[in-house]
Amino acid sequence: MTAPYSQAEILTHNKFALTELERATRLRPQRFSLILAQCNYSRLQDMVTQHLHQQTEALELVLPRQMGPLRQTITAHVQPPFPPALVVSGLESVDNVEEIIKAANFGRDELRKGLPFPIVLWVNDSVLQVINRHAPDLKSIATTPIRFEYPPGELVYSLHQGANDLFNTMLSLGDESSYPESAPRYQRGSTLRTELDFALKDISQNRDALDQELLASLAFLKGRDAFSRGDMVLARFHFEASLSDWEELAAGPEQGMETESSLEGLGEEIQNSKFKIQNSSAGLLPKSPTPREKQAILLFYLGITWRSLAALQRVVYDESLEQAKQYFRRCLEVLRAEERWDVLGKFIHALGEVYEKQERWDELESIAGEGITLHRGDPVRLARDHGYLAEVALARDRPRTAKQEAEQALSILKVANALQSGRGWADAFDLAVADQFQKSWYLYLLARVELSMGHRARAIMLLQVARSQAQPKRDLVLYRRILETLRQQYYDQQDYHAAFQVKLEQRQVETRFRLRAFVGAGQIQPYESPLAAAIDGPTRALLATEIRASGRQDDVITLTRRLEQPRFPLVIIHGPSGVGKSSILFAGLVPALWRSFPEGRATLPVLVKSYRDWPDLVNQALEVSLLHQQGQVPDETILLTPSIGPQALLERIQTLVDDQFLQVVLVFDQFEEFFVEATAIGRRYEFYRFLTNCLNAPFVKVVLSLREDYLHYLLEVERGFDLDIINDDILAREYRYYLGNFQAEDARSLIYRLTDEANFPLEANLVDQLVSDLSTELGEVRPIELQVVGAQLQRDFIQTLDHYQALGARPKEKLVQRFLESVVNDCGPENVQLANLVLYLMTDEDRDNRLYRPQKTREALEEELDLMEVDYTFDQLDLVLDILVGSGLMFMIPDAPNDRYQLVHDYLVSYVRQEHFPEIGKNLRIG
Repeated sequence: MTAPYSQAEILTHNKFALTELERATRLRPQRFSLILAQCNYSRLQDMVTQHLHQQTEALELVLPRQMGPLRQTITAHVQPPFPPALVVSGLESVDNVEEIIKAANFGRDELRKGLPFPIVLWVNDSVLQVINRHAPDLKSIATTPIRFEYPPGELVYSLHQGANDLFNTMLSLGDESSYPESAPRYQRGSTLRTELDFALKDISQNRDALDQELLASLAFLKGRDAFSRGDMVLARFHFEASLSDWEELAAGPEQGMETESSLEGLGEEIQNSKFKIQNSSAGLLPKSPTPREKQAILLFYLGITWRSLAALQRVVYDESLEQAKQYFRRCLEVLRAEERWDVLGKFIHALGEVYEKQERWDELESIAGEGITLHRGDPVRLARDHGYLAEVALARDRPRTAKQEAEQALSILKVANALQSGRGWADAFDLAVADQFQKSWYLYLLARVELSMGHRARAIMLLQVARSQAQPKRDLVLYRRILETLRQQYYDQQDYHAAFQVKLEQRQVETRFRLRAFVGAGQIQPYESPLAAAIDGPTRALLATEIRASGRQDDVITLTRRLEQPRFPLVIIHGPSGVGKSSILFAGLVPALWRSFPEGRATLPVLVKSYRDWPDLVNQALEVSLLHQQGQVPDETILLTPSIGPQALLERIQTLVDDQFLQVVLVFDQFEEFFVEATAIGRRYEFYRFLTNCLNAPFVKVVLSLREDYLHYLLEVERGFDLDIINDDILAREYRYYLGNFQAEDARSLIYRLTDEANFPLEANLVDQLVSDLSTELGEVRPIELQVVGAQLQRDFIQTLDHYQALGARPKEKLVQRFLESVVNDCGPENVQLANLVLYLMTDEDRDNRLYRPQKTREALEEELDLMEVDYTFDQLDLVLDILVGSGLMFMIPDAPNDRYQLVHDYLVSYVRQEHFPEIGKNLRIG
């Protein structure tokens, strides 16, 4: 095998490119110039950057993974006196790279004005393609890319080493290797994996052949990629192909262990988390595992693939677990035959976990007993052995033995923590993992012991600690068990508020991990915070499943693009109640705007939801957005801001535009509430003046979202105010955006997508009947009704048409009633009547007998309940209001001096008043 090149030799190989780069940085000193340096490998970039710094004293800037526009990022890092040149790297790792490049293209003139020095921008092939496609103006002011490459043979050598690193890493991690956080460098999308793809492409262009080992290793990596995406069928295909190759290699003549092992060239960067190509001082390649040991790794991965399939598809649960058991057994047999006792101990618990799920207590006890022998020097796994023995004892109704074993597990971890720094008894990473994840399991076992012994208070305390330490990303099944056990204990001891809070957490976790297909009456939530990493750009990232799958994603994209264009200072979103206007703002448009950079400016979306004292409320919403921009998550209900007038508010917004180079988008949700609050024309005109000033201000946009039956109120703005910016036509089609109900076919598609993602498949006949029942005379489906009915379908495990029709003559109505009843029951048996009455009082009829949902303060509700001579306490009403709001059935609108409540959708009024509680109206004694 060809030895690796030294750094000096690699730089010599690129001497012409280096000369060109140095000349470009010196050609225009103290003036802006953009120099594109093209390279696919971070180690080579580091070499060139270091060389350039020595020659020109250039400053280096590594871009953060999450960043705003390029100009602001550079100016925040580079202050006068300016360096002779700036080398910018890391663009390929930025989360929203496409949008950053688009923004730089729009703001290229600002880039030239504010940065009077040469900028060397490192780009790889992928980033250069984005620039070519989306930033032609930016490219026009840049140099022709200067390309840097490795000498022949260097990449092949590094791939050989990477293969060894990969399999050694898998063996050292054992059954932890399948968790992304255990081996992040090998995950798709990492710097290492991206550079591997470039290496393979370069090798292919050089027409270097890949031998069987490399192909087998590449199949393994492809399998890990598919596994991490949840595609178990494809993962199994690749793992089986790789296993077949390793079995063939093991049966043939012994391969030299320095062959072009695994395409996983990936390993090269084990020291840094960069794709490192070792220089000649690195010495020999690390020892590669034998083909038999690689077989064991593939057998383990096939086992976890089947085990994961069991969790995802309950209909094949038993069969999948049996397959997993067989592969894990074969894995352990290979390691025993190879006498790799150290590695055997790292993989043995995979089989134990299957035995636990199958409730094969004798086999689990045997595995734990063998583990205690193997894990004498491994306290993390030794503790887990005792945890399994505690499970066995609980299953055999031996609570005292179970308690002893669980306490032993906790004690081992405690001692290991005490000795780790001084004696190195346990690997620090493994111990941290055990402290963070496994400890919650042992606490949960102890809680079950205490419950079996009748010690509820002690059990609840242990469950609370277990809940605080458990991580759903690590062990979702355990986390859900802890929450369900804790919720039931709270409910049984009549602590309904605490039980409901746990239920809300259950709902959030299930939604986050796609276990819930429907969200019910509540507002759709974004799955990540507004500052979370974007996956597919600003108009696709951070969108809730319901937004993407229902076709509303196209609405979000269209609205975002409108707000990026100067000719749209105003957007009016309108439609009937219950179509999801608030959801598309909160879970779609606002998250998308966080990743929108019109003309190179970052966007600051400001979501306003209440209008009693609108200047103060807009100012508060502005403060919330600014804190979000800084990475903080403020509590909007308690955030206090000083009182402010309309003119001062406008000046503050303009300051943000001018000084922070922002575009501010004011988003007014449920704007019909403004007309309810501002009954005096003078109060409305005060807002209209503010609105007009905003529309005329550069880089300030306004979004009004309201029910279509309130659109005509906006015509008042045209009287007495200059609206030349929108051609004096506030209701022009150009500025309106209609959001209606789903078409039947869109609703059908949404149901299939949501239930498939949640692994809650519905019979095709049931979906057809459901869409038919939900459809109006116009063939439309109300989103709120779809969510409520769908949530109750899943709660009742109704997956077939027969089961659905068994509900009676009006199954859809029955499901809505059950949904309302489930929320009321969360209040506890003692509070059911009070909860029913409160719901009823949140509805009313006008003089024309039209149903509507009034806003009422708590004091107003108390007055009406007193008139009805209802026996209740202050705490009971508190509880009921908290649960009705938390469930999504009611809004709580913060206001001064008193908060107000309102039923969440007009759609629910008829169910509450006519379908669910018809007898209440007959018995009211009000007035």
